[in-house]
Amino acid sequence: MRASLPALALMAALAAPASGHDTDPPVQPEAQIAAALTEDVVEIRSTFAGAELVLYGAAVGLEPGDDIAVVVRGPVRDLRVMRRQRVLGVWVNSDPVFFEGVEGYYAVASTRPLAEFATFSALRRNRIGMEHVRLSAPDTERIETRFGVPGVVVSDIGAAIVDYRAAVVRNKARSGLYVEASGGVEVLEAGLFRARVVLPPATPTGVYDADVYLFRDGVPIAVRRTSLEVVKAGAERAIYDLAHERPLAYGLLAVLLAVLSGWLASVVMRRN
Repeated sequence: MRASLPALALMAALAAPASGHDTDPPVQPEAQIAAALTEDVVEIRSTFAGAELVLYGAAVGLEPGDDIAVVVRGPVRDLRVMRRQRVLGVWVNSDPVFFEGVEGYYAVASTRPLAEFATFSALRRNRIGMEHVRLSAPDTERIETRFGVPGVVVSDIGAAIVDYRAAVVRNKARSGLYVEASGGVEVLEAGLFRARVVLPPATPTGVYDADVYLFRDGVPIAVRRTSLEVVKAGAERAIYDLAHERPLAYGLLAVLLAVLSGWLASVVMRRN
């Protein structure tokens, strides 16, 4: 398969400079990764229905049996999750739990299923995979010493915290914001690879980090980060900036437009 120009440029950037002496022994290069997205800025307009980007990369020192994982993480937001319960025949929301710094977007692509080439500790340490997404609820947590081991995080709500975390991941996945795709990284030739990054219509604005990991013997031996920014554009950007930079003016304008719309509606109804 012919490599694209971005991928070839990445490979050229990783090429080691030639030695000045033909008799010098060859030097084995250390494992390195270069990566770049086809776009580093995505604009959201009123017609935005999602976007698909391609991450191209090149790995120097890639050996048979090595694997690659790509993790894209979006902007973080605090999130309140409540349990829905039936009380006296009525469904109500109760028992809120506040999660701090929840990633608004989280996507993982890899050459194979993660469990086939990475250790549990490596995945947990680097937060790779759906079950390793960082979901911290500090208001319900405390640090204790358990069985002689200090620094153990314990939740005040016990095993219920597992259900809350699963609900966060499940709801994000339903919106296409949390995705895990084994086989989503395609290795081409000469250490080149590529992966698709799909942004759904509900993609939040902000800065995204794309981390590329090269795994060998269960652990990452090289990592490279590239960034992506999702921004509002056009009229949506003007409204967004007004709402955040001048909230009082935005509120007055919203009230004025509502009053004007109501008055116009009443005029039309009287004429009819």
